Amino acid sequence: MIAEEKVLEEKEKVEKVDETKKSKTSKGADTMESLIEEMGDRLLPFAEGEMVEARILAVGGNRIWVDVAGQSLGFIPEKEITSKTGLKIGDEVMATVISMEDEEGNVVLSMKRADREKYWVEMEKAFESGEPITIKISDANKGGLISDVGGILGFLPVSQLAPAHYPRVTGGDKDEILNRLRQYIGEEFNVKVITCEKETNKIIFSEKAVKAAEVKQKIDKFNVGDVISGKITGIVDFGLFVSIDPEIEALVHISEISWTRVSDLHRLFKVGDEVKTQVISVDDGRVSLSIKRLLPDPWARAAAKYKVGDIVEGEVTKITAFGAFVSLDPEIDGLVHISELSSERVVDPSQIVELGKKYKFAIISIETDNHRLGLSMKIGKKAKEEDAKVEAKEEKTKAAKKDVKEESAEAVEDKKKAEKTTKKASAKKIDKKDLSTSLSSSLSDESAHLRVDDRSGKMTKTTKKTKTKTVDEVMAE
Repeated sequence: MIAEEKVLEEKEKVEKVDETKKSKTSKGADTMESLIEEMGDRLLPFAEGEMVEARILAVGGNRIWVDVAGQSLGFIPEKEITSKTGLKIGDEVMATVISMEDEEGNVVLSMKRADREKYWVEMEKAFESGEPITIKISDANKGGLISDVGGILGFLPVSQLAPAHYPRVTGGDKDEILNRLRQYIGEEFNVKVITCEKETNKIIFSEKAVKAAEVKQKIDKFNVGDVISGKITGIVDFGLFVSIDPEIEALVHISEISWTRVSDLHRLFKVGDEVKTQVISVDDGRVSLSIKRLLPDPWARAAAKYKVGDIVEGEVTKITAFGAFVSLDPEIDGLVHISELSSERVVDPSQIVELGKKYKFAIISIETDNHRLGLSMKIGKKAKEEDAKVEAKEEKTKAAKKDVKEESAEAVEDKKKAEKTTKKASAKKIDKKDLSTSLSSSLSDESAHLRVDDRSGKMTKTTKKTKTKTVDEVMAE
């Protein structure tokens, strides 16, 4: 009730002022001039769209009643109130004039618009001075964190977060990155304004810029070629993040991990591992490291081992849209470009080569300094065809030698059989001759048994008569 009474009192005062204005205005131009002289700068000290200071007369219902510059009674509609929390009668607030007069003659104001205008003023000052400010995170997306002040959205990109808040996510899963960023909603961040464009409603913050000067001094102490050790703080698809100072993280790009191609960093490293590295660049507040630079370069030996024109065998380790990577040995990889896969036009390299299979290739270029070795399958195919011809010729020679060997074996066997038959025939002849001799001897012995009979004078046999057999009969037996 007291608040309403005060509003009525203020309203009566304003009405009296308005009546005075009307009476003086009705007296003519001379009277208006006298009124201007009397009121001075207090005559309409604000205009529509301007930001003014207003004193709260009453807080309640769906509006806040205010005294506008001691000249008019006004109110702030509920939809234009930023927050009623902590507001009390007598407080001074900044508000923007929406309308100089409504149907009841009251000034209509907006705290939200004033907050936005005030916010822009603050941001422009912070941007120009470079002084850090504190913001409260109201939302997050996959690209970073958002701060909302009076409808003005400021953006804190992931790339501008300090190492402590950077979301290290395996495989770069965007959904997981968003989940981690959402954990910061409601928290306050100490940042610097690095972009402020009112015309396009664009404000960008940087957390890591707050300590940029301090960090830069530390970074400037590193020199290219320095060998330093650090702890792995993050593993991503494109490399390793290594902490070389509590406030400095350096990157070992995947191409600087090993002299050979690396496909899965998680198989080689884990977060927390200590690694020895070499500084290869210090640029724009960033330090780049290398692990492979501390290892012997196998490409120095490749120049002596391989020559342009050599036909080599290699295993396909990766197939891309532009060709295939081929492992010639454990340390050297080559690339066969899609144009070198076949004499005919190739659209899909996987239609020509298969992952994990070995093929013949011809070396068409070697760039030792750039660690590049170019291969061609077109020449390799010719070599393969030549090899096939040589292999066929060798197989034919082997087969011919085998046939000759088999024929020789058969000839030896036939000779042995012939010799055996000859020996048997000779043996039979000898046996027949011996038998004839034996029979002749027997006949002589039989003749020896014949004697002359003294009485008759005739020759008689003293032995029993035996049957005489022919040689053929004996042989048959």
